[in-house]
Amino acid sequence: GLNFPEAVRLLADENPSYIPPEISHRERKPFVLPEKNESVQGIRRYLCGRGISENAFRYCLQLGILYESSPYHNAVFVGTDENGKGRYAFLRGIYDRDGKAFKIEQAGSEKAYGFCIPPTSKTHRVAVYEACIDALAHLSLEGRADKYRLALGGISAPKEGEQRREMKKPQALEHFLKVHPEICEIEICTDNDFAGRWACEHIKRNYESSYQIIENLPQIEGADYADLAKMKKEEKRKQYEKGR
Repeated sequence: GLNFPEAVRLLADENPSYIPPEISHRERKPFVLPEKNESVQGIRRYLCGRGISENAFRYCLQLGILYESSPYHNAVFVGTDENGKGRYAFLRGIYDRDGKAFKIEQAGSEKAYGFCIPPTSKTHRVAVYEACIDALAHLSLEGRADKYRLALGGISAPKEGEQRREMKKPQALEHFLKVHPEICEIEICTDNDFAGRWACEHIKRNYESSYQIIENLPQIEGADYADLAKMKKEEKRKQYEKGR
């Protein structure tokens, strides 16, 4: 074998520099929508039970942006591109277990293509929500498809008391505004809790120089629009039973 000086000389003079093997970046999983169930009775019962109106439910079904999956019967909220092709999906379980619901974005989803309920006529306004069901709930409460309703796919907010930081511009909203230059009004409909108010403040700050900003958070502290829709349904049920 070689002694130590010979080994050092061999490494220094004859061997090329060490080149580490390339580490391939993890590839994004291809986006594939979950299989459709033949019936939508499961998600109709669940969503309408939470105060979503039949009209709002049917409108989204007809647009193909909402359906029931098979075999797990999740509500699937679909985000499409400019050609109507699905590029994003959020799955919401209809059977809550121990108070916890199944919620997940489909693998391969692109955040830029958020779930969006379009209007029935021309508009210059987009309303933004944290979650898909909030957009459906607000449509149900207002009863008019008179503006775009865009779900941001959640927000990444600091916890109350943590050090404040800036919020990145939401990918879904950035892409939406890019392909809809006619929009001049942004209606902020985030939750009325610390995270939602934090997001509202940052969205306003990021866009108020170019757009008219309307702050329209739920009037009840700690609530989102899905909560308000459920409360309204419960009030109607009580009134009905009282009048029987």
